[in-house]
Amino acid sequence: MQTEYRQTTADATQRCVAATRTQLAVDPGNRFVKWVDGQTLHCIPSYVKELADWEEGGNDGQSYEIGFDGKRYIIGRLAQLMGGSPAFEVGKTDLAHLLILPALASDSPQRIERLVIPTPDSRHSLTIAKLKQLEATLEFSVNGHDCLATIRKIEPVDECRGAFDFAQRRSIWRYPNRNNGIVDIGGGTAIARLFMPGGGLLRDADIVLPGTSHLAQRLAAAILPKVGSTADAGMLMDSIASNNYIYGTTGIDFSREFVAVRDAWVADIRQKLNANWMKHLSGLGELIIIGGSASLLQPMCEASKGRFKVAPRPQFFNLYGLNKEQN
Repeated sequence: MQTEYRQTTADATQRCVAATRTQLAVDPGNRFVKWVDGQTLHCIPSYVKELADWEEGGNDGQSYEIGFDGKRYIIGRLAQLMGGSPAFEVGKTDLAHLLILPALASDSPQRIERLVIPTPDSRHSLTIAKLKQLEATLEFSVNGHDCLATIRKIEPVDECRGAFDFAQRRSIWRYPNRNNGIVDIGGGTAIARLFMPGGGLLRDADIVLPGTSHLAQRLAAAILPKVGSTADAGMLMDSIASNNYIYGTTGIDFSREFVAVRDAWVADIRQKLNANWMKHLSGLGELIIIGGSASLLQPMCEASKGRFKVAPRPQFFNLYGLNKEQN
């Protein structure tokens, strides 16, 4: 998908006195967009719905109406309810220019020196080139309020990096002088990474694993006889996250199928970790599991006898590590 970013003229920019933010970290993930504004933590579903001229917009605590480049969009929960596009299907990089806009909203013009965005691989040239297009002055509206934001630098950071740094700053690692690992259970994919004591990333140990959308796809196949059609992956993941295991408003209980599918999914992840990290496991200190679905790997943690563990507030653990704003 080709994306063009609208910039203001230099004269228009000079007429605005912009407040400066040293750094802002935004995680436009496959399942949720997350950012911290002051002391407030924001988390909205990663869905985008482009509105036709005749469609009404709206906003709530988890949804924003965006005006950008002559078009209107809904981002968040309402976009999901309106049949919008989920980032885990479209690709979060292709939607990043829209997903980040709610985090940039401000009552006055602002300049952001560094916008930190986690990405699966900070060396991937095509992804980085697309993100770098955001180094611009953007005019947009959020919930009817006009906004102006200048992004001086996009700083792509490898996913899991913030979580490792946060664990190190908080002295969470029991064996800080050993290699330690992070597994980020995302919506599209999961990523497992190993870090050396000084924070260096062991690139040859990177593993891409099936994320929760893969789990949902397996589950949709398992409950097809009950539902009568292919179940919506986003609705399944929402139900799993809320621990009610009921498909939407249908009343269909899929708890029995979920246990079997989850166990097979966890077994696959464990097998891939063992196969790819065979030479590292004997010297591994700990493995911290993060992401909104981290609790699904609790059986693997129990089998490790405490060597693997789910991070506190796992969905936001990486964001906390990236958020170093000093304003």
